[in-house]
Order: sequence, then structure tokens, then C-alpha cells
Amino acid sequence: MCAANAMAIYGIEKITPEFVYELGVRFFKIIGLDITTSGYYKYRKDRSGEDIDFVEVSLADLSREVKSGRATSFRLYCESENGFLWDASFGYSTTDFGGFYHIDAQGLPSSFGEEEFLEFIDGVCLFGSLDYAIFYSVDDVSEGLYYAGGENLISVYNYENLTLFSRGTGGRFKGVERYKNEMLRMVYPINVVNEGHLKLQVGPYSLRDWILSDSRHGVLKLSANDMWVWMVEGKNLEHVNKELGGESVLISWKSSRSSRRAKLLP
Repeated sequence: MCAANAMAIYGIEKITPEFVYELGVRFFKIIGLDITTSGYYKYRKDRSGEDIDFVEVSLADLSREVKSGRATSFRLYCESENGFLWDASFGYSTTDFGGFYHIDAQGLPSSFGEEEFLEFIDGVCLFGSLDYAIFYSVDDVSEGLYYAGGENLISVYNYENLTLFSRGTGGRFKGVERYKNEMLRMVYPINVVNEGHLKLQVGPYSLRDWILSDSRHGVLKLSANDMWVWMVEGKNLEHVNKELGGESVLISWKSSRSSRRAKLLP
């Protein structure tokens, strides 16, 4: 398998599907790849309501389906020439098929890196509305997709509880979605956070002051619409996650103590 970078954007209910479609097209322009496949999801008419089809259509037809309201969850791909998964993907999910509102995207590191993510997210913050976004690395592009949605028990860290995040999402789980402003999922190389996140209590500090108190805690930069980009060096991620996990700021944090306890259970 090949490594991949990925992103997830949460709290996008105020963004129209038409604008998300434009974001998807812009994503592929930023990473310099062509969209080779596009389509949307719908329930099968001839089978039970739980069966979902991916309907492949041209990019122009997808645009029309989105504008008409018939396509409410969709995906764009750049298929791999060697037949292995895909080189890049951009997806929009809503509650229509049991999921929850979020955007996911993945790509090979050769085309999708931190610079491309920052260029893309600046546009989302400037012209759109979001509550939270993360940039992370996984073993392959499919894992990036599943991790964004909290599916298939995919984790980024070995000190991460794989189910706590998914249980807190909207859609079929009817979770309270604390990641929107009350907690963080985990801490990643790049985190796009709002003022609510920065007011979280970390010991005697707010999260904002805690970040600024130590260079190991990363760099905080203002984006647009009161959103902030928080970047943490890879060598410091375990330390930062451990510190914030101990302060009950992270949704998916799994302490080493709980891990040992789980192993002792029959």
C-alpha cells in the first residue's frame, strides 16, 4: 500500500451543495489532477431502503443533478492508472444516507500536501462556513475516506479510541457533535479550529494561551471568518495529544492506563 494525505471538514451544514461542488472542482485544480469519475449516491428502487448505489455521471450532469436537488451526497475521483484505488478523491456527505454532514478528501503525497490543504482551506474559510477541519496522513487513500467519517475502525494514532468519535456524530448516531466547538477529535499536523475551541480549558490556561505558552505546542495563525489554523510538528504530536488527552479535551483520546485495563479483561 502507498501512503496518503487526507482531510476532513466538519460543521458544514450552512454550505450549499452547489458551493461544495465548486469546492470539489477547485480541490482538483489545486492538487493538479483531473477528475476522471464523478457521481452521486441514491437508494435503489428495486431493493430495500438500506441499499445505496453510486450513480456515475459526467461532471456536467452531476452539476445539474446537484442544482436540481436530486444529488445530495456525491463524490469526485481521479482514478489511478495502475488500478490501485484512486489517486485522489473528494466527497460530500449529508444525513440523507445515514451519515452526517462532512467533506472528505484524500490524495497521494506527491499531489496533496500541507501547502495544498492550506490553500484549499483558506478558500473555504473565506467564502464558506465550517466549524472544524483536520489534515492527517494514513496508509492509503481509502483509509483517509473512512477515517473522516469515523468508519471501518480506521485510526491515525495507536492511542486513539476508534468508536468515541463516530458515536458523537450526527446522522444515524444522533450524536451531539462536540467536535464543532466543545472538544477536538485529536490533534493533527494541521487543525482548523474556531473561537469556541480556543476557549477550551487546559489546566489554568485557555487552549489558545496553552498553545502560545510553549513552542512544542505548535503555531497558531488567524484565517478568515474567525477561524484559526493550528499547526503542530510531527515530532511533537504525541506529546501534545497526551497533554490535551489528560485534560479531557480530546474526544478520541485513549490513555495507556485504559489500554492496559482492556488487555486484562477476560
